Amino acid sequence: MNKNIIQEIRELVSTTEREKARMEFNGYPNEEEIRRLRMTIESGIILAQKRLVDKARKDGFTLIACPNGKVIEINPANIVF
Repeated sequence: MNKNIIQEIRELVSTTEREKARMEFNGYPNEEEIRRLRMTIESGIILAQKRLVDKARKDGFTLIACPNGKVIEINPANIVF
């Protein structure tokens, strides 16, 4: 059975933690908080991509991408960050 992302998050976060977060919620984030959150998420994505490319280089496998719906194979040696 496929779970949606909300179900998976609920399983990862305890009931006590969810309730604490709910009690601390003071409203919607402002523009600065949203900007910082986006930057944090984007930094995490870039770090994960770098680690994947480093692992591919180390282990000698290629990467698969799907730009514009076309599946392509990429040599990790050609990727520059």
